[in-house]
Amino acid sequence: VVVPIIDVIPEHNFEEYRAANHHIGGFDWSLMFNWMTLIEQRNKSYTYPDPYPTPALSGGILAMWRDYWNRMGTYDTNMTEWGGEHIEMSLRTWRCGGRIEVVPCSRMGHVFRERNPYVVHNIQVVRNQKRVALVWLEDHLEQFYAEVPHARNLDAGDVSKRVQLKESLQCKSMDWYIDNVYPELREHQPRRR
Repeated sequence: VVVPIIDVIPEHNFEEYRAANHHIGGFDWSLMFNWMTLIEQRNKSYTYPDPYPTPALSGGILAMWRDYWNRMGTYDTNMTEWGGEHIEMSLRTWRCGGRIEVVPCSRMGHVFRERNPYVVHNIQVVRNQKRVALVWLEDHLEQFYAEVPHARNLDAGDVSKRVQLKESLQCKSMDWYIDNVYPELREHQPRRR
């Protein structure tokens, strides 16, 4: 899976295009995405414009082959509205034999708004995140609940088909992901927005 650098276009001034730095994508135990450290700080031998691995996708701006998308299980169709799907896809990609790379010479401008142009129901975001947690966090589920305590009693729906998908793809463990892809998650809580 490849992703571009996502540059900033301010909502009130399209002339003020801001080139983004070369961050890696990540998340904390609440499963909220954020841009983390610069690749140059994470990998001292990195040289621009080489593609570089990133632990997590920021959203739906990505490229992959359609047959890979289908074989890997597409989106969790029981997630609703917005949120969580990019973390689920990130964990599934890395842990089930794929990788995610940022291609710095590929850039896309994104209009970042002060407010969402559509309604986002936070309860649905948490429900989606809990679906990800139930399927993918394994022995780290309690760390999710420590960050999002109200999720514990929230009905996330049946996740058995996603668990079966994970088993059929013979995915690696969450500990493998932390050890090999995103060790920062074990060392400290990444910064929050």
